[in-house]
Amino acid sequence: MKLTDHNNLEIKKLDNLSSRFQSIKGNNIDFTCNILNDNFYLDTHNYYPITDEMFTFSELFMWGDTLKYDNFYKKDFINNFNLNKKNFKSFSDIFVLGSSAQDNYYRNIISFLPRIFYINKKKINIALHRNTPNKFRNFIKIICNKNQIETKFIFLDDGFYKFKNSQIPQFLDQNNSIKILNNLVSNKKSKKKKIYISRQNCNYRNLVNENDVLSYLSELNFQIVDLHNLSIPEQIDLFSSAEIIISPTGSGLVNTVFCQKGTKIIEITPKYKHKYEDIFKNRYSSIAKILNLDYFNLEADSINIDNPGSRKTIIPKIYDESNYFKNLIVKVKKLKSILNFNN
Repeated sequence: MKLTDHNNLEIKKLDNLSSRFQSIKGNNIDFTCNILNDNFYLDTHNYYPITDEMFTFSELFMWGDTLKYDNFYKKDFINNFNLNKKNFKSFSDIFVLGSSAQDNYYRNIISFLPRIFYINKKKINIALHRNTPNKFRNFIKIICNKNQIETKFIFLDDGFYKFKNSQIPQFLDQNNSIKILNNLVSNKKSKKKKIYISRQNCNYRNLVNENDVLSYLSELNFQIVDLHNLSIPEQIDLFSSAEIIISPTGSGLVNTVFCQKGTKIIEITPKYKHKYEDIFKNRYSSIAKILNLDYFNLEADSINIDNPGSRKTIIPKIYDESNYFKNLIVKVKKLKSILNFNN
């Protein structure tokens, strides 16, 4: 029995499909979200629902790199899925919000979080990956409490699960996700803060000559911040009140979705050389374009490092050849010229 994919037009026209979906308009959000109400299977890396009849809905549930979904339609996957699906652990009456299995802050904020604003019940069981950090769990609770939703978390491990009588909201496109998140900043503050984001607690893309950079930025009254020490509400407050933000590229820059129009963003990046790096190359400039931020890219030189922990989780060829997994050294003179130009 193979998978059958149904597009949005078929979902609207066919009663046996449309009856499975509920369209919900979020509070103070113009965009309508389609939520699948059904029995379905999914794995905790892709959150791609497969119904009992082996129906899929790619136009609603694809996110990130869409090439990964090709595997679902291959014969080997389907045979293995049909062989093992009776043994998948089962849950009932769940809202599958999901979260990054790799604890990726960018993905948790952009891909998963916006869907929480479409819960239409006052009591709900929310499914997350077990790797979800406390910061993200606490922020979800804050949002639910604000909307008077009683919440219980169900934690998922790697692998496939069966969900009965459960809900999973579609994955929203990036444009709408960013606008939804920007709406979280309801009280627009005066933009006074100058911020430098340090990555010295990260495995790669640290600035080797950061002391030289900080020596210069301290003269300009920049605030030096390590985002690891801040809760998500504190990060929102920081970015929403910033006049200018300087940072080596990394997931922390997803907080620019909370910036006000015109905020200056200087992203320090490696020199990208490969097609597969495009997913990183335009990640934050695209946020800036949608929100009308004043964005500038500052390319830095890359320095080889060897981090055994990272090497275990990254494809060896990519780890060795991509500058994304190296440290950085930035020319302070170039940074000065950008700041002088912006001033």
